[in-house]
Amino acid sequence: MSKALMAVVSAGAFAAVHAQDVSDKIEKVEVTATRTGAVDVQQVPAAITVLKPESLTKYGQGNLTDIANLVPAMSVQEQGPGVNNITMRGLVVRGIVPSEVQDASLVAVYIDEMPVTLKSSNPDLKVLDLERVEVLQGPQGTLFGAGAMAGTVRQITQKPEFNDFFGSVEAVGSRTSKFGGTNHNLRATVNVPVKDDVLALRLTGYTGNDSGYVRNEQTGGTTNAVSTNQARVAARLRATPDLLIDASIIASNIKGGINDAYSGLAPYTTTSLTPQTSNDNLQLYNLTLNYDAGVAQLVSSSSYLQRDTLYVNSGQYKATAFIFGGQSPLIGSSYVIGNALKDFAQEFRLQSKPGGPLKWTAGAFYTQGKRDLRQDQPTPGFDARFATAHNFPGYNSQQNDNAFTPDDYFSGTQNIKSREAAVFAEATYTVWDKLDLTAGLRLFRGTQDFDLKFTGLFGNLVNSTPAAPHSAQPEVSTSSETSKGANPRFAAAYRLDEDHTLYTSVGKGFRYGGNNQPVPFNFCGVNAPSTFSPDSLWNFEAGSKNTLFDRRVTFNASAYLIKWKDVQVFDKLPCTYYFTQNAGKIRSEGVELESFFKVSRQASVGLSATFNHAYATETVVTGIPAQNIPADARVPYAPKFAAIATANYTIPLAGKEEIALSANYAHRGEAYTNFASSQGSYSRIPSSNTLNATAVYKTGPYEFGLFGTNLTNGAKISDVTTNTIAIQPGDNLYMIRPRTVGLRVKARF
Repeated sequence: MSKALMAVVSAGAFAAVHAQDVSDKIEKVEVTATRTGAVDVQQVPAAITVLKPESLTKYGQGNLTDIANLVPAMSVQEQGPGVNNITMRGLVVRGIVPSEVQDASLVAVYIDEMPVTLKSSNPDLKVLDLERVEVLQGPQGTLFGAGAMAGTVRQITQKPEFNDFFGSVEAVGSRTSKFGGTNHNLRATVNVPVKDDVLALRLTGYTGNDSGYVRNEQTGGTTNAVSTNQARVAARLRATPDLLIDASIIASNIKGGINDAYSGLAPYTTTSLTPQTSNDNLQLYNLTLNYDAGVAQLVSSSSYLQRDTLYVNSGQYKATAFIFGGQSPLIGSSYVIGNALKDFAQEFRLQSKPGGPLKWTAGAFYTQGKRDLRQDQPTPGFDARFATAHNFPGYNSQQNDNAFTPDDYFSGTQNIKSREAAVFAEATYTVWDKLDLTAGLRLFRGTQDFDLKFTGLFGNLVNSTPAAPHSAQPEVSTSSETSKGANPRFAAAYRLDEDHTLYTSVGKGFRYGGNNQPVPFNFCGVNAPSTFSPDSLWNFEAGSKNTLFDRRVTFNASAYLIKWKDVQVFDKLPCTYYFTQNAGKIRSEGVELESFFKVSRQASVGLSATFNHAYATETVVTGIPAQNIPADARVPYAPKFAAIATANYTIPLAGKEEIALSANYAHRGEAYTNFASSQGSYSRIPSSNTLNATAVYKTGPYEFGLFGTNLTNGAKISDVTTNTIAIQPGDNLYMIRPRTVGLRVKARF
């Protein structure tokens, strides 16, 4: 099957191949989203977008934000490398809070069979050697669990091939406008058959440096350059005729900065007395067994993830305002957040083999993990200045207020241990060779143990005083929360003929509850709850999937209604503390359209669009009048409208040479950072218009490409943090990389 034609389901997911290989018809795309083996995506009763990696790499792209730019229903807010938040179908109530360990994900991210989801910090992996990306819109709780309440992103990797030695090397060089500079990366892949039909390896490496483009007016240099080094080793073993074993190891190190600027300064400009950095180290191990048991296929997936992140942001305005009344001079302060994560996941799945009217899958899932978060605010010169300002001779943050170090006005740890077990099953029965009836159920139970300790001037329940210099009382909290439930799903798909399918589905999504960090009453004046409960939703969907004009056009449409109750609402207080509580209901309504037109053997165009209206169905009373959510208030961070248009044209030359021209244009509407202006922390995230284009010359095993991304600089701001401090020069604006133009060279062997 032509690689290009496997991608036609998605607007923007097209890759040109040699002219003599190109058909003027659209071929089938198979996905594994149903977990019953490969299925034609046009027969699956769900909205699924499929992307081929060529649709990203030909523009020198490849992270989650780039994927979202090709999927209208998916949005990503990004503040730095691996600091991101994924949104689908308007199911969102908060932005990115790096210190919030309880912010459970609504969109599940998978690499093959491995869940790697982490709300606000999904890993940025460019070394995956992908076969395709499957984006499942809407709740996927039956097959993918509690983290898939809004949808699932599945990154499917290429597997080693037994009997062929081959590979590729790709080098990319580019330059970014504004304050940007030169960027470069190198990617290499090799497939090594160790023993024919028995053992093969596939090795991939990636190294790259991307220039910063936000200027720090304090130093005159840029603050957000990124260095990435990643490697992946995959092995495939045919242990017996019936047993296939896949093993993989991924290692990643990303060092970068924060993409924030201030709205009160010149464009793409920040000001910081201390360095702003991020560091992300990840190791990911997986062992997957596929065993042919005769009547069914047994799949076992064992995954282990270890990830250490460090996020350092400037806190100079908060420190100066809250502690020293905003009086000059500014005091340099760093907001340091470190995460140490370890997670093990095991899934066993038994699934039917092809043939017959009944297709089914059943399995069990278990995961356990721990997350240790350490945060503090080292502030050079703080102790001496505080001693003078508060008549506290010899004050020392560590000795007097139990901070981690001297000159540190807040120190804290939040440690979590979690366990989850689930069993699930889903079956589809075909009636009259036209009607597929599907029913599924997931039963689950999860427990989280939470341990917190805050110290330092801003963390203690009681602080030391000159009269009692060692009287500080740390804030300590220990709690546990257990949730259990069931996620059912039902669907029906009716094939009018092999090219036209109508479907409808209803399914439940669920998210676990959690534990709040304590909020000091004497500092914030609020009695916050110690825990919050699960929330859940029902998704009602109907759609149509169509192949038209002798397989030259695909047109898919879906409409959905989502009812979300007991919503976990995030309350951010003026004292900088926050907590989560269950309050209110949200309703999300929308339409999604996806089309592709094969104009000729050489030309294709596509258009995809989504309209979403998500809002609070009633007034949400939080107990804090300023935090109440008005009825009919629109959810934050979710644009109402998004659309993507693509065009591809291949110019055949002599022999196997060709020139492939491609362009895509993505529009994403405006959004806001809170439900209503009356709540505060309410800022506008402007609409974006992203234009990318590329021209690729192919001759034999070589490719030479010229590309440009964000060519009109129509996409500028990914996220906004509203300013609440008078001395700060405006809101924090998290900037998107401006226009970048480059060259790409690839050689296959």
